[in-house]
Amino acid sequence: MAEKNRLQELETENLLLKEELERMSTPPFMAATVLEIGKKTARVANKPGEDYEVLIDPKMKEKPTIGGRVLLNPQSKAIMGYSEFQANAGDLAVVEEVKGNRAKVSIKGESRLVINAIQGLKSGDEVILDPSASLAMLKTDSKKTKYNLEQIPNAPWSNVAGLEGVIANIRSEIEEPFANPEIFARYGRKPVKGVLLYGPPGCGKTMIAKSIAYSLSKMNPKAKGAGQFINVKGPEILEKWVGNSEGNIRRIYSSAREAAQETGAPVVVFIDEAEAVLKRRGSGISTDIYDSIVPQFLAELDGINGDGNVMTVLATNREDILDSAVVRDGRVDRRIKVPRPSKEGCKKIFQLYLNGKPFLSEGIFRGKADIDELTAEIAESIYDPKNVAYNVINPREKEPIGQFGYQHLISGAMIKGIVDRATGFAIRREIDSKKKSGLVRQDLERAVQEEFGDNLGFTQSLVVDDWESVFGAKGKYYQGLADQGYLVLERSNQDQLNKQGGKTK
Repeated sequence: MAEKNRLQELETENLLLKEELERMSTPPFMAATVLEIGKKTARVANKPGEDYEVLIDPKMKEKPTIGGRVLLNPQSKAIMGYSEFQANAGDLAVVEEVKGNRAKVSIKGESRLVINAIQGLKSGDEVILDPSASLAMLKTDSKKTKYNLEQIPNAPWSNVAGLEGVIANIRSEIEEPFANPEIFARYGRKPVKGVLLYGPPGCGKTMIAKSIAYSLSKMNPKAKGAGQFINVKGPEILEKWVGNSEGNIRRIYSSAREAAQETGAPVVVFIDEAEAVLKRRGSGISTDIYDSIVPQFLAELDGINGDGNVMTVLATNREDILDSAVVRDGRVDRRIKVPRPSKEGCKKIFQLYLNGKPFLSEGIFRGKADIDELTAEIAESIYDPKNVAYNVINPREKEPIGQFGYQHLISGAMIKGIVDRATGFAIRREIDSKKKSGLVRQDLERAVQEEFGDNLGFTQSLVVDDWESVFGAKGKYYQGLADQGYLVLERSNQDQLNKQGGKTK
């Protein structure tokens, strides 16, 4: 009896060893992602470009789900069960178009059609693909992608000072077609597709673009509370992968068209530093990437139906290197120069930024008339010909051949910098003295000298208009000589004296 029991134990042990040997010698299961499910079969993929239609093991208690990870028999490829592990994340892609359960996405500049396993997916969304790059598995949790629409900026025209002529031109060309659509329709005129704002840096181009979006939103009640402004800088569009830059342009305009269609309100696409993406082709100043980027932009611009719901505003301080096809009529229809402020404009900008600032209650700062007088004097000093910033030197001649004054450098951004410096001096004085104080004339005079002193190292802020104001019709020629090193811009001795404590007048 004991021998019989021992024999049974050995047989049982032998069976267990055989099962273990069989299990250990079985080839490993293949893990795959389920793309589609039929009645008895499923389409799965585990590598990019390779998918299989396989049988589903009828012994499985639950059918696989789309996006689920399953185990395949290494020989028959039939689905045997579920994987216990999550798949590694695949590529990050941007959705270009959604149709039913399919989505067209861009992966490193290449378009690809994938299965859409996400509810509510729309153009412009970022998604994570499965390892086979065949299924959109997960939408990124970022609430704001790079080209999402922003809330309408609170930028009424009253925030723009010293550019009354420019504002009047913009309101006539852009706003009136929306304010009087019946009249314009009678004459067969449609709202413009695009506007180019060009001029020196810091003179208000970005502020004007925001004011355009704000003003148009006020004309259409549907725009209330909805984002109708896409603000992007040209260099942000460029990417290292071939085709990605073109894809970015498509996504910008796709988002704009969708928003305009949903609300019926105008959408402003503002591209700052436009010269970074729209350089002239075939001129030697651009690389081959612009041979495809510029046509993509033109295709999107031509695709706008002309009803004014999507408007493009470009801003640049190098309008001379933009591709001519971009700025021709029918595309960027209006070209508006945003110049440096005049003496009167300079005064108004100072008043805008000084409005509401605390002044010392004694002496000149007791009333608005006194502040008007102060800003007029500061503007006068900036435009005084005696305040020379640069001497233009030809190394072969003894005397300077021309001079740039403070008036050739002044901008709205610089005026804001002057006011910020002046208030900084007043704040420091109040903290140190522990007594309530306010701005005084000397704060602004000192701020003017320090602001110009710090900015004189950046000669690239001079544009062709500045050169022409000094050298007339030959301004562009002399600018070219300076760019090539044949002329030198040398800081003037007067500037050095001013920086050491001299007065502006």
